[in-house]
Amino acid sequence: MTERMEDLVRWINDKYGTVSSITPIAGDASARDFYRMESGAETYVVMDSSHTPLWPWLDIYRLLNEMDFPVPEVILSDESIGYVIQKDLGSMRLCDVTDDDDYHSYLTESLGLLRRLQREITPEIASGSIAGRRYFAPSFFMAELEHTLEHLFFRLLRVPVQELFELQKHFRKLSEKAMGSGITAFTHRDFHSANLMICKGGVHIIDWQDARQGPPCYDLASLLRDSYKNCGDRWKGLASSYVLGIGGANMFEFVFSALQRNMKAIGTFAYQYRVLGNDKYLKYIPHTLLYLEDYSKVCPAVKSTVDTVINLIETHTGEIDLRNFRDPDSPVKITR
Repeated sequence: MTERMEDLVRWINDKYGTVSSITPIAGDASARDFYRMESGAETYVVMDSSHTPLWPWLDIYRLLNEMDFPVPEVILSDESIGYVIQKDLGSMRLCDVTDDDDYHSYLTESLGLLRRLQREITPEIASGSIAGRRYFAPSFFMAELEHTLEHLFFRLLRVPVQELFELQKHFRKLSEKAMGSGITAFTHRDFHSANLMICKGGVHIIDWQDARQGPPCYDLASLLRDSYKNCGDRWKGLASSYVLGIGGANMFEFVFSALQRNMKAIGTFAYQYRVLGNDKYLKYIPHTLLYLEDYSKVCPAVKSTVDTVINLIETHTGEIDLRNFRDPDSPVKITR
């Protein structure tokens, strides 16, 4: 048992009760650690947020819980040290659902849940929370894309800086367009299949600490153009139906959000490997790249951006080789 786990167990024993067992849970790309705890006949999930501020997570939890959204109940928390005990939702995520009918049923439920979040958490209601006082901005989107330029294109693929200038210009334009028409809504920011838990036959939300005001198509794009789970050809119809209910939005705005979000995710996967030595996310880079050419067909305005990205992918290799990204059975080649 690590020193941090020992401290956590001492806190649980002191504040809650005797721990029968506690085991680490494999988490996503997060600065927080998670454990499954047994206490008597019950199991709980314990979160250690001692390395990143806990208060935004607690603040947004209160907002979601008070409005009766499906989130795991907090049993005990200590903001000063970053520890939380919460109800155990199990380990089945939307991305783990293998039955196609079940998956699409839960996907439909998730879309309904997203609609609720955007309609019920109005700017006025959100204003009392950090989620109502933070906003996306073009500079924020561009900072995410600069991260991708550095870690994927420059560091891993070793694209010469001179060849990245054109893509950088495209990304700046995309960052402006991804803001949409100016309408904002409550945005979870990571509303994808790895953050939607399936428990007792229903969908529950986790990982909401980065919620803010943003384009209504952003979370929709995260869900329907998800790096972890491809919803297939239905994405376009589902997106079209959803945006009809957003005043002033259209499929072009969806594409701008989806392309920005996908390129940001690819940069995160590259960072996890290059800086943290975590190669489990590399396989999601080809999955995500496969979405890009769809966007050119829906929205000609992004064709030049997509073509530039794919050209660089197909002509440069460095520590990794992504040239076979269109082959679903071909793993990412690590060349170093």
